Amino acid sequence: VVINLLSNAIKFSPENSKVVLNAESSGKFVKLCITDQGRGIPESAVHTVFKRFEQVRVEDSQHHRGSGLGLAICKAIVEQHGGEIGVVSSVGGGSTFWFSLPAAALVAES
Repeated sequence: VVINLLSNAIKFSPENSKVVLNAESSGKFVKLCITDQGRGIPESAVHTVFKRFEQVRVEDSQHHRGSGLGLAICKAIVEQHGGEIGVVSSVGGGSTFWFSLPAAALVAES
């Protein structure tokens, strides 16, 4: 999930811009946020980016070589582990993709 979100942030950010990864713990959950300085996602498309085969722009599949499955797979993995995933974005202001998982899901079994 982290690799996919970081890869997307890098792909959709301008050259020489920053991608920031932040993790925080709040009780029983750990939240990870990845913020880019890309073009952002229109509000009308935010609710569809986690659906299979969805892309913000049609040309994204050709220019960025994507199938529209990465975020859907991330969503399935996060939800399978009892977590949530989402995005906060504004056109021209970049995006922050985040997911939270129960802290217990991150502890390796002995």
